[in-house]
Amino acid sequence: MELRNKKYVSADRLQNKLEQEISSYQERLVHDDGSVSFRKVENSYFMTENTWSVDVIGSIANFQDQRNKYNRSNRNIRFEFKNPRVNLEIKYVVFYKLFNDEWSFSSLFGTNFTNINRLTRFLNEKYPRLESLLDLNIEKADQEWLFWLENQNIITQTIRKHDVYGEQIIKCSITHFLRHLHYTLSQLIDTRQEWDKDRWDIRALYATYGINYNKSQSQYFVDFSKIRNPSIRSNVKEYIKQRLLNKNNFSWSTAVIYMNVIPGFLNFICNLEPLWNDLKDLQRSHIFPEDRPKRKKKPYDQIDYIPEYVLEQLFANLNHLHSEVQPLVWIAFKTGLRISDVLGLTQDCLLRINGKYYIETDIEKTFVKGHRIPIDDELANMLAALIKKSIENSNEDNNPESYIFIRFRGSRKGRPYSQLWVGEKLNCLARNVNITDESGNVFYFKTHQFRHTYAIKMLNGGADILIVQELLAHASPDMTMRYAKLLDNTKRKAFETVVKQGVFSFDMNGKIHEIHKDEEIPYDILETLWRDKKLNAIDNPYGSCRARVNGNCPYAEEPPCLTCNGGSPCKDLAVGLSEMDVPKYEIHIQSTSKMIEVAKQYGRDEIAEKNQKNLERLTSIYETIRKGNIVFWRMERIKGKQGVKHV
Repeated sequence: MELRNKKYVSADRLQNKLEQEISSYQERLVHDDGSVSFRKVENSYFMTENTWSVDVIGSIANFQDQRNKYNRSNRNIRFEFKNPRVNLEIKYVVFYKLFNDEWSFSSLFGTNFTNINRLTRFLNEKYPRLESLLDLNIEKADQEWLFWLENQNIITQTIRKHDVYGEQIIKCSITHFLRHLHYTLSQLIDTRQEWDKDRWDIRALYATYGINYNKSQSQYFVDFSKIRNPSIRSNVKEYIKQRLLNKNNFSWSTAVIYMNVIPGFLNFICNLEPLWNDLKDLQRSHIFPEDRPKRKKKPYDQIDYIPEYVLEQLFANLNHLHSEVQPLVWIAFKTGLRISDVLGLTQDCLLRINGKYYIETDIEKTFVKGHRIPIDDELANMLAALIKKSIENSNEDNNPESYIFIRFRGSRKGRPYSQLWVGEKLNCLARNVNITDESGNVFYFKTHQFRHTYAIKMLNGGADILIVQELLAHASPDMTMRYAKLLDNTKRKAFETVVKQGVFSFDMNGKIHEIHKDEEIPYDILETLWRDKKLNAIDNPYGSCRARVNGNCPYAEEPPCLTCNGGSPCKDLAVGLSEMDVPKYEIHIQSTSKMIEVAKQYGRDEIAEKNQKNLERLTSIYETIRKGNIVFWRMERIKGKQGVKHV
């Protein structure tokens, strides 16, 4: 067969290869220190025997733990395909799936036991003279397989309830079984390098070339066969290959995105120019008249974050969420990490520096190494417990990269939880406990919403825009500015709602009277009031003083209590006796710092300079009293008392 000659070895050599490979196996030995060793066992059992036993396979070290938990009635799996070569090929695929942990021990003797029995009946009935599974016209055979299953009254479709799209009719796994075995066999015996294939598997590229990928995703393939022109397909493959090997801000996920878009465009061009083998003659006239218009960006106020109303319901019902997902929610909520980065956390991610805890991890999307995020003690304690559990259950075989949120067995063995699975569990909770938006509709979560929510809360709490950009590891301030713009618009709307309830003025006697009643506030007045509202530096204990920015108020620069004694503090002043003194001075420092900043912004350097001295005085007092000390001018009154420091 021509296809086999290009991709695979000859039929006889193929049979010899398969027989040789399943005449021995690698036994995996996990030691007490977590290390793993392998030994090659020469045993022709899997090659010569057409009946594989639970007890024989279960005696191999790789499967002993699974065998001890196995409680099904099936004791044997039989390979009874009429053609010996087909029989060998199916055994080879099953052998590979089993020893590479793609099929568990229980699934082999459970679901796949049934699937193999059905496939045996189908091939023996419909293709009794089949020489090799690879000789099948898989498109035709797959249709016949589906038709045969339906005639056998075997269920081929089921209804699945989707969190967003409702009930969906999907095919059962049995319908894909023939195609899956055919594809697996063709890939296993394909002797070409991965780069030469038209369908790349990132797991193979990672193992051979170290091309990294997000282990919490399940998108393992890019398919270049969708590009119909062979020469252009080859050029695209070479381009993406070089980008991946250079590792210059080009990730596997980017390659996946490219291949979701590029084939349609290239096939469109090739329909216009069927004789082309490259794009050297591509002109603007070949492209759509609008020159591939850019997708419109969402308005600033359409950032998809989780409203406070929904958060309250989520955390009130968090104990009903799947136990493995609960810590993921806390980490995403308290750090702003993307769910992919949360799932990628490793056992060495928790740091303690100067008594404070941090999470340190690499950010894949923006290629940031060693990114640190401060966390509170509560989250640190939770993370420490998760790390301890991961270490206790990990070894070099089931968790070689030391992940925290890890699957120790099954098809995802050695990889983190799936992002899709996390989202499904969140929305299962929303549906089960009826977490709703303010309109009463069930709120469906997207895991990335936690990142947006973190950013909004940080800015709402007064964090500087550059600090938020740093915490989120944004490559540029553009996205961070979207959060800030949303927050500013939200605050402005709330502010105008309050202002429009009425504006009042002091008269000559200091009494209040209303100057705007049942009228629309002029825009210029709103702008002035909003500016004063935003410039926190002009706040004082009594209100907001515009003279502190536009004028030169000596009382703002020289607080009377700290300067009335000939430039020194009042002799009767005591600081630190009241538990409210520390927060008072925090406010004083924040206010004075902002005043200096705004004074410089307005070009009032003389005000900034005078207030700098005041800031130093306030800071000195604050640093003293926050440690539990007392500042008191008349030392003789408290002589001998402990915990007193004089400044």
